[in-house]
Amino acid sequence: MEKVKCEPCKIRDRNNVSNHWCVICEEALCSDCTENHRSMKMLRHHELIDISKMPAHTLIVEHSCLKHGKMPFEYFCIDHDVLSCKECLAENHRSCQKVMSVDIACKGAKQSQSFIDAMELVDHVLETTHTIGKDEKSCIENVVKEANSVKTAVKIVKEEAIRHIEALEKSLLHDLDLKKDEIIQKSKTTINETEDIEKKTKDKKDIFDLVDKHGSEKQAFIAAHAYKQDLTDLEKRVAGITEKLTRFKISLNPEKSLESINSLGSIELSEVQSAVKFVQKKKCQSQMPIVQPHSLPNFVHKRDLDIKYALIYGMTINDNKEVILVDTMQCGRILVYDDNDNYKFQIDTKHQPWDIALIPGKNLGVLTSHQEEVLQFVDFDQKKISRTVSVKESNQGGVAATNKNIFAGTKGNINILDLEGRFIRSVKTKNKNETPWYISLDKSGNIYYTERKVMGCIRNDGTFVYTYSTPNKDSMWKIAVDNNGYVYIVVFQNGICRLKPDGTFMDIVIKDEQCFEYVGICFTSNFSKMILSQGNRTVSVFVYAPTEKHALDTHGVEKLLLVESTVSRNINRRRGGGSVSVLDVIDANRRAGSRGVGTSHGIGIEFITHGSSSGRGLSGATVGGRTSVSGTI
Repeated sequence: MEKVKCEPCKIRDRNNVSNHWCVICEEALCSDCTENHRSMKMLRHHELIDISKMPAHTLIVEHSCLKHGKMPFEYFCIDHDVLSCKECLAENHRSCQKVMSVDIACKGAKQSQSFIDAMELVDHVLETTHTIGKDEKSCIENVVKEANSVKTAVKIVKEEAIRHIEALEKSLLHDLDLKKDEIIQKSKTTINETEDIEKKTKDKKDIFDLVDKHGSEKQAFIAAHAYKQDLTDLEKRVAGITEKLTRFKISLNPEKSLESINSLGSIELSEVQSAVKFVQKKKCQSQMPIVQPHSLPNFVHKRDLDIKYALIYGMTINDNKEVILVDTMQCGRILVYDDNDNYKFQIDTKHQPWDIALIPGKNLGVLTSHQEEVLQFVDFDQKKISRTVSVKESNQGGVAATNKNIFAGTKGNINILDLEGRFIRSVKTKNKNETPWYISLDKSGNIYYTERKVMGCIRNDGTFVYTYSTPNKDSMWKIAVDNNGYVYIVVFQNGICRLKPDGTFMDIVIKDEQCFEYVGICFTSNFSKMILSQGNRTVSVFVYAPTEKHALDTHGVEKLLLVESTVSRNINRRRGGGSVSVLDVIDANRRAGSRGVGTSHGIGIEFITHGSSSGRGLSGATVGGRTSVSGTI
């Protein structure tokens, strides 16, 4: 490392080498200046580090306002969440009630969740960029290998094309020889016949010439009548030959399709989502709050649906909160119940059904079959099976759907199809001999499936995330995933098992205390209602039951802030205790606002000033000039 000059000595025209760096003053110090620094009352608490650890960017944080001639930031506005100099304060924050000095606002900042989040975000970004770089290098290597494979394939295609053309050439020349020989043979036959006519005609000509020159009139008369028939026959033979006489011309008629061959093929690029994922920290906080296991939703039994003589395995709920059940009895049918759990109508199926999925944005569904290797497409507007598509080994396979694809379980695979049922590709499951019974998808496109005694989670590109089995290797049936990534599995004769987003066991939501053999499960989109099937017994409706410890909004997300006096409790629960900083309060308010949690309380200067002192209570303090809060922060 290049030697760094001591900055205080530099001002005094001294040339001393520094050995320490003051993080607060952002200056390099020599040994003498370091000793003086540590002895002064105002500076002795500054953090001094070895000069070798001095940051590359010596200005850690911009302390001054670029808009107003680099005036120092002295104030912080909670309303706008910005630092301000004196000029900014006069221009933009005159009417703001929640303005305080930076020295007060910064109390406890290093222990605040915002600062911790910032540090975690930096590590998260660095880790992800490293992973991206590694992934892209791997991509380059794979592309180079694949390009070489394509070159080899092009060479093979070329050689195959040449061999094919040579075979066509051989066939064409053979055909040419056959046609040539046929023409020659015809011509030779004509020549032979012509020569025979010519010989006979010359014989008659010799006789007639002799009679003409030396014979008598009597001989001429007899000759004309005697050879009349012979001459007529010769005339007919010549006429017959000339009538059939043709000339042949041999030429090549090139295949016109050769003109359309512009290439040996085309280079196709298939793009799939990288396995590298980056989840923004703030999005995690707003969508997946950290809650204790006992704070997750509980469900209580409401009623049983009126169903007789049915065997229900597959089930789902549409956007209108209508419950859709698949009855596997006999030829099969689809039963539809309204939002109030009343029967509406049924649709008869062509093949005995197994599982069902709805295609988002359309009033259509798709069924797998219990016995046959087909998919049945359901038109709920027409209330009929609109068509069927063959899918090999899809019987007793699960099915799920997005607005672009259908996911069908087949032996050892999950086939990804387009919405017409055409095969696109497949991802392999853990057991090549088992068909995934049931399939579910989360918002990230991850695929969850059960196959008898194993539940698996796979990314869309086929990468395995985790697998889960119960300690007793129980059979697992239908599966569902909520908006926060918690997985609900129907475990035969044990109830509804809930897994954390990382695939570890969490709890039993509904215990199978009476040994009811649950096999099917589905939720409404906001997870306020749960439907459970016991196969050929009953289909039960369970509803969300909030507890005092768990105040949920309609989407099942915890309200972190109902009134300002609860901020400390929520933050301390998250961090495990400690003092509350201004950043904590601001961040908690921001998260609460993003969830649409209404409150009539503000947080004013007095609240922040008192609350930032450890153990100091608030009693009758004015909060934002609107209300008062009492309690201990």
